[in-house]
Amino acid sequence: MRHDAYGLPVSTEVSAALEGYDRAVQGLLSWDGRALDLFRAVGAQDPALALGHAGAAICLFLEERFTEAQEAARLARDAVGAQTERERRHVEAVALLVAGKVAPAERAMQEHLAEYPRDLVVFQRLYFIWFWQGKFPEILALASALTRYHPGDSFMLGLHAFALEQAGRCDEAVRLAGAAILKNPRDAWAIHALAHALYEMAAFDTGIARLPPAIHPCTHLGWFRNHLLWHLALMHLARGEYDRAAALGRTVFERAPSSIPGDLHDSISLLWRLELVGMDVAERWRPFSLIAAERLDRQTLAFHAAHLAMALTAGGDWTTADRQLGMLRERSAHDGPGLIGNVLVPLIEGLHAFAARDYRRAVERLEPVAPRVVELGGSRAQRDVFHDTLLEACFRAGDMNRAERLLAERVARRPDHFWKNRTATDIGTAAR
Repeated sequence: MRHDAYGLPVSTEVSAALEGYDRAVQGLLSWDGRALDLFRAVGAQDPALALGHAGAAICLFLEERFTEAQEAARLARDAVGAQTERERRHVEAVALLVAGKVAPAERAMQEHLAEYPRDLVVFQRLYFIWFWQGKFPEILALASALTRYHPGDSFMLGLHAFALEQAGRCDEAVRLAGAAILKNPRDAWAIHALAHALYEMAAFDTGIARLPPAIHPCTHLGWFRNHLLWHLALMHLARGEYDRAAALGRTVFERAPSSIPGDLHDSISLLWRLELVGMDVAERWRPFSLIAAERLDRQTLAFHAAHLAMALTAGGDWTTADRQLGMLRERSAHDGPGLIGNVLVPLIEGLHAFAARDYRRAVERLEPVAPRVVELGGSRAQRDVFHDTLLEACFRAGDMNRAERLLAERVARRPDHFWKNRTATDIGTAAR
């Protein structure tokens, strides 16, 4: 029996396939845009290696190539029957995920990691299931528990660092992310964790100094490189350098507008934030509004649906925006947990009201759901766009009591240039 770089059994007699599998796993863990090609090369070297097909299934799933992902998962299931329990469990968890059976996949991954805590590919997938459910305490608890099985591993350090940052333990996050980057300068998630921690600490000068040289070696990334640059744009925005942030948006996201969810979220969020601080970006919305209109059949993630609503309304496509809202209201009738009807729908109603300059209604719809926005998933930095919209709506509605209370909380948490210069004299400003 051969073993992979993490000491886990891999059923192959082909040395090149095992070496290729280790490279592919590293690619997946480091957000390498070539990970799919690496896993497919493994499948060509040894078609019987089920883990190779499972890795390809994950990559295809992340690219929203769902039919191909399910076919790769089928190949993995067909191949894994006589292989080890570890491989069978790994493949089954992945197959459930790419089939859209999130709850069973979540259970399978938890059970798998209880037996095989060194399987970082499965941990990374569970990590992101929980990320999109807003289960950050669960992420941190599991990351803390698994750390002892991965001493010095950069990928584990980076995953743990981000979980610490989301819990507000930013000093620890900076330390772990820095250690990960020293070990592996191409570990994109560790760079990402560092960006988050510095941002939440309001260390904007440090972020602007450290991020470009950290991002530069990461030439292997696909859309995730753009996400790291989005974090750099947030640093400039927080420092009050609005033109610089706007220019980065044009360079990174608007030369070739992308429908990849990660790119699309960042594109929409940055434009919306620029409007919140008073920049006129009306002419820049159209490509993203067009993309959003084509994605109404891909609203599984509530976080994604909210961003589609932002693009549609800001871009002036009210017909499609109303159709999307109607679809979500209908879907909420069959939503057992109530997330769609109780959080997403009123949030989108509030975003609609804000875009329509009905700021009092925006406050009425946004404020009650603000404590539950975390359930939509996304990081603290990503979710800020919704909280900041509520705060700005208070100012524009002339709601002094709410505006002063929320402003004090916002500045105490992170004193971005715009908010620390927002004062009571601005109350009632209809637009900036």
